[in-house]
This record gives sequence, structure tokens and C-alpha cells, in this order.
Amino acid sequence: MTVKSATKKKLQDLGIAEQHAHELADDRKWDDVCILTAVQISAICKTDSQTAEGIHKMILGGGKGSKADSAPAQTITIKRKKVHRRTTTTRGLQSYDSDSKMIQVERDVLRDDPLFIQIQAASVDADIWLTPRIINDLVIGLNDRGVKKLTKKQMDALLASTQSALAKTRVDPFEAVGIITAQSIGEPGTQMTMRTFHYAGVATVNVTQGLPRIIEIVDARKTPDTPTMNIYLDSHDEKGKPFNTEEKKVQALAASLETTLTPDIADIDVNVAQRFLTLNLRRANLKTKSMTGAEVRDKLSKSLRLYVNADVDDNPRELTIIPGIKKEDDLKELAANPPTYTDLLALEDKVRKIKLKGVKDIIRANIQGPTKDTGEYYISTIGSNLSKVSEFQGVDRSRTYTNNIMEIVKYLGIEAARQSIINEMSMTLEGAGLDVDVRHLLTVADVMTSEGEVRAIGRHGVSGNKHSILARAAFEVTVNHLLNAGVRGERDELTGVAENIIVGQPVALGTGSVELFYVPNEE
Repeated sequence: MTVKSATKKKLQDLGIAEQHAHELADDRKWDDVCILTAVQISAICKTDSQTAEGIHKMILGGGKGSKADSAPAQTITIKRKKVHRRTTTTRGLQSYDSDSKMIQVERDVLRDDPLFIQIQAASVDADIWLTPRIINDLVIGLNDRGVKKLTKKQMDALLASTQSALAKTRVDPFEAVGIITAQSIGEPGTQMTMRTFHYAGVATVNVTQGLPRIIEIVDARKTPDTPTMNIYLDSHDEKGKPFNTEEKKVQALAASLETTLTPDIADIDVNVAQRFLTLNLRRANLKTKSMTGAEVRDKLSKSLRLYVNADVDDNPRELTIIPGIKKEDDLKELAANPPTYTDLLALEDKVRKIKLKGVKDIIRANIQGPTKDTGEYYISTIGSNLSKVSEFQGVDRSRTYTNNIMEIVKYLGIEAARQSIINEMSMTLEGAGLDVDVRHLLTVADVMTSEGEVRAIGRHGVSGNKHSILARAAFEVTVNHLLNAGVRGERDELTGVAENIIVGQPVALGTGSVELFYVPNEE
């Protein structure tokens, strides 16, 4: 047991008993304690739910005001300045146009096809409600068969068959959708495992898009192994001129998004004998990044808080930095107090890591296109930062997408995160050549996001917070779950699947949901 003394002291200052504070601080920082739920606190402290709820409220109350209360006045002033500077660059809310949005949503629907118009009109006359996507699927199927027009008899047969198929796809009352979902995703997952290992030696296949990607999604990882973004752009800029079809304009935006470090635009030479660094700026790289030597000098000086000497003031090609020299007058004392070799190495390491331009975490930004349909260009990135990228002028926030689900939930909310889980799982399964009904993916996404946050399907998420004691015990750490439930006096209502199987009685689903009694006729 490694108890974090700072965490324990903070918990005790909030009024939490020493014993509970000691348990909570076991190998946990304050940030780890803040995210614990009442159920997890109850399990850690081995206490009843009421006491755990009280501890949880104290922690939440302390987490909200502790930073502001303990921070000095100078830090508060700096934060206010940062917020003020941000407001000048933050873009306003994007206006919502329902017509253009529906055109975007239904961009793959063949609304102008004569068959589509015919089926839609016939379904309205027959009082059968069909969505545009269903009608579109019917049109595609008929086109594949070479059918261009339907007679009234054929139309009636088509609508009757469609209505019958829709009725059969509905879920019956008390059907075990969770079990069916698990089986429907588990079996293709087994196939995906074998395919993943089979393709492991092929350089052209991205192995992380197979089973590892599915695991990332259901585990609710904070950051995927390969975060990426597709950044789409507005058709016109603020001056009304074409934007996303102009390659040079898109290239300039991509250069401003991509993180630029010092080694990207300069060759760094370390003079060990004289104890100074020399940066030889590469003009071609500076032009690509839309930067100047004077701009590089200014940013290095501000980041390092050191004097940066340039061969030419206006447009330097060579910059020199000496450890410990903060202003030009300090050069006079250099001979009396020369920098050490350790200072020189530390300075070199710091210079290499300085971000001169771009958005944090965007490692690469490459333009793609033009597309065949619209002739527009878009930007594909390695790395993701949805909130910062959305602040750039010209970025179409309604189409820009990231595969980092946690960024989506923070920036766009839980509903957008739910849809991204469905999209990512669907694309991953389709990429592996596997067909899973989208309703099963909807079920998984609903379970993961039903409580307003993205929860992992595991003992730290959905499975660990089940109401049933036996269901929790059947998943992991059986003895601990049963012991803690006995100490707290919990009661299991046996409403789910796992707990009823454990005790050997029928599950309250399907045929088990009906109680049938025979009442003999007394006559």
C-alpha cells in the first residue's frame, strides 16, 4: 500500500474520516479520487451506500472550489488573461439551416430517381410509412435487377412485402436484446481476431483498424492509438471567394494547423567547446510553413526567456543561443561565468521541443483531393484536437470529424459521442468485411452513453456498476463483491440474466416472462 500523503491530507481537510481518507488515498492522486463514483467509494472504503454518498458529495464540493481557493492572486490574473485572449479568436455559433442539413444527411439518397418518386407516392396513398433510406434501398435493389418502372400490381406486392419485412424485424416484448447483441458482435469479433493475426505481416494493412480498434471503443480509451481527423472546409472564405477548391489556400491552412517544432525548420548545431547553440534556418521549410526568420527568433526568445542573437535583424538565416544569457548586456560577463556542459544539453533538449507554430497534438496535416463530385480539398491529420481546430476560420465544423470519441463528448456532447461510437464500430467491422446489424451497434452505444458520459464495458464501467450483486460477482473479483454486499446488506432482485442462471431458475425473458396458471373448471 502506497498512500499519497497529499491526497490523504486534502481528504481530511474536507472533513472525511481518517480511515476513509487513508483507503481512498491508496496509490491515488487527487485527480484519481475526484472521478470515483459513490459505488466505487463504497467498495474501496467498505462502507454502506449512504456514507459513501456523503463522502462523494464532500469530494465533489472540494474539487470545485479547491483550485480557486488555493491559487494565488497572480495565477488567477494569468488565467483571466488567457480566457480574454481566447475570446478574440473563438468563432461564433454556426447558424443551422435545416434544408441544407437534410441535403447533407440524405446526400446518398436517390430522390430524383423515377422509381423513388413512384414508390414514395404509392406508400403515401397506401398509408404505409417508409423512410427515405428504406425507399432508397428498394430503388437500389430494383436498379440492380434492371427494373425502371413498376406496374400497380407490382407496386402493391412490393409495398406488402416491405411492410411484412418491417413487421418481422421488430423486437418482440421481453426479447433478450443484450444477449443477442453480444452474440452478434462476439462471433464476428472472433473472425476479426483471426484475420488480424493473419494480416499482421502485411505492410499495407492497418492492423490497428481491426480488433484493437473495437477494443479501444468499448474500453472508452481517453486517446486512441492512432488519433486522426478529417477536416472539411467552407466553400467560400470570409471575403466570399472560393476556398475549399483552391489548393494553395487549403495548403496554407494545413501548414498553420500542423505542429512545427524547431528541428522542422532549422539545423541545430551544438558547439561544445564554446558552449552555445547555432540554428541554421532552412529557407524552403520556412516558406512551406509560412514563417520568417524574425518570427522564429521572436518565438524562441519568448519561450526560452533568453537572448537570441541573429546574423541579420530583418531576415536572419542563423540564430545563436547561449545558456543563461537573458539580454545582450550579459555577454560581457560570459567570460567570467561561462555556462556548464549540463546547461548546454538542457538548452538543446528544450529548443528541440519548442512548438513554434500549429495546433497541439496535430503531428501531420496533409491535403487530400480534389474529390470527383465537388472538386473540393480536405485536410487529413495524424493527431487530433477538435476544439482548437474548430476555432480556425474556414473550417466547416458541421463536417469535420475525429476518431477520438472522448474529444467529441467534451466538445459536442453525449449524443454526438453516441453517434461516433456507432460510426466507428460500423466502419471497423465493414473494413474487415464483417456484416453486423446496426441495431446491435445501437444497443452497445446506448448502454455506454445512457448515463450522460461514455462508460467502458468492463468492471470500471458498465459491468462494474450493475445493480445485481451476483452479476457483478460473476464478472470479476467474486469474493470481494459478495463480502461487500453482505457488509452493506444489499438485496438482489434477480431481474437480469446472469443472476437467474446462477441460482438455477428461469430467466424473466422470452417464455420465462409469462406465468401460466391452469384453473380447472369446477362444473
